[in-house]
Amino acid sequence: MADPRKPGWDAVAVVCTLSEADQSVLTELLHDWGARTRGCADASQLALAAADPDVSLLLLTDDALEAHAVPLAATLREQPAWSDLPIIVFSAQANSGGSQQQWAFLRQFANLTVLARPSSANVLRAAFDAACRARAWQLTVREQMGSLSAAAGLLEQRVQDRTAELYAEVETRKRVESALNEARKLEAIGRLTGGVAHDFNNLLQVIQGATTLLPLVEPGSGQFQRSLHAIQRAASRGAKLTHQLLAFGRRQALAGGALDLAKQLDEMRDLLQQSVREQISLELHIAPELWLADADSTQLEVALLNLAVNAKDAMPGGGRLRIGAVNLALPAPGVPDGGLCGDFIRLTVRDTGPGMAPEVVAQAFDPFFTTKPIGAGTGLGLSQVYGFAKQSGGTAWIDSSSQGTTVSIVLPRSTAVTAQDRDEPAAHAVMPLVSGLRVLCVEDDPEVAEATLTLLGNLGCETTLARDAQEALAQPLDGIDLVFSDVMMPGPIDGIGLARRIRDRHPDMPVLLVSGYVMAPERLQGLSVSVLAKPYTQEELRRALARLLPRREQGLSAPSAGRTSR
Repeated sequence: MADPRKPGWDAVAVVCTLSEADQSVLTELLHDWGARTRGCADASQLALAAADPDVSLLLLTDDALEAHAVPLAATLREQPAWSDLPIIVFSAQANSGGSQQQWAFLRQFANLTVLARPSSANVLRAAFDAACRARAWQLTVREQMGSLSAAAGLLEQRVQDRTAELYAEVETRKRVESALNEARKLEAIGRLTGGVAHDFNNLLQVIQGATTLLPLVEPGSGQFQRSLHAIQRAASRGAKLTHQLLAFGRRQALAGGALDLAKQLDEMRDLLQQSVREQISLELHIAPELWLADADSTQLEVALLNLAVNAKDAMPGGGRLRIGAVNLALPAPGVPDGGLCGDFIRLTVRDTGPGMAPEVVAQAFDPFFTTKPIGAGTGLGLSQVYGFAKQSGGTAWIDSSSQGTTVSIVLPRSTAVTAQDRDEPAAHAVMPLVSGLRVLCVEDDPEVAEATLTLLGNLGCETTLARDAQEALAQPLDGIDLVFSDVMMPGPIDGIGLARRIRDRHPDMPVLLVSGYVMAPERLQGLSVSVLAKPYTQEELRRALARLLPRREQGLSAPSAGRTSR
């Protein structure tokens, strides 16, 4: 092994004896071997010397060691990690063996060499050289540890600097992404407001033109009837537009219930095939033992028709439309993490068209976003799908490639054992009569109230008008058959709050709520009330009232007009 002592390295030996003669002899020998020496007169000086990193070794006689052992041992225990100071001890009892207690005492000093007294100069020189080499190795380790520590410190500083840079980059990226998101939101809002303004301006133009012509033509003439029909069609188109917007905004009241998706898909097969034309083949793949879904059957039907029409437009030359339904337990691999957990049903609508670009997929659910030519689409179909899925407690997403596009809708599993029958009365079913029905109408808008009372009067109902919920609660309900209330009303109690209070006081009182917009549709859950969407026709109002009533006697005569109290 190479000698670690560098050129010019001076050994520093500390000599500690209780005899001046021993001190002189040892000091002279060490000087001859090129070492610098220090003497120690007491224990404190010995302890200081042992703590000095420049000291190469300690050389003691056995009597001096016994005299200063305690402070020396204490100092040696505090050595740094790289240090193990060599100690040479001259012992007169080395050749005699000594006692176990004596050797146990000596072993606490670790790097210890014991020489018998008297010993030759050669033996001492060998022990001296070995101690110097050991100390030189320790100093080398100290230098390496210092270098490693400096490198570790430099590395740590660089890590801290890079971490700070990455943190700054992340914050910058967050700010940029936030700005981009805000810009995208503003773009979507601009597209939304522009689309709404465009469509409603067209509808208003139809209504304005028709109302301008009506006073100028003979009542009952063909032109008169065409103008009336144009107003009716414009109102119907406006209602459909607002329903699609509310579906996207998740502000419509859904008629949730246990829905048999397998049955509904099978019943819709012909309708879906008609919507995509004959050159597109329709395939239904429904998993066996499909769970019941908790969803609105009408909105699901609208969503599927919207997706079928989009698929038809994506395959002008023909292709294949595949609709599937499987049970799904979330979270699951391959499904975007939307925070959903539990049992769901996954509906997939897959076409074999050319697919969508990633930037189109990112905006496909935005209202009024469309890649179709002007007049070929409103851009509300996919927004209705997404809004319906989210409000139902599920989600929706799009996967697209050059082989086609797949739209997935996830709906929650129903806890019901059997599916509810769809609320579609058969053609031969007789609806209960509403003539003579005593209705408490709650409406704050004077014009809407007047129109509503007129419709109810045409149906033969006797009506009482209340301007808000508090006025309605002040009415004696013993003489009322049904409460018909708007949802959005001024004051501390809205229509839903009114319905809840009526339920508490009169559990069997039928309540029909009407609204074009519901701030928190989830408040309707568990309330057992019906909701009629604005705008509605007189026939839709009659059916909504009749569904809430027990079947009345068919022979009940109806007055020619209803009676109204205000």
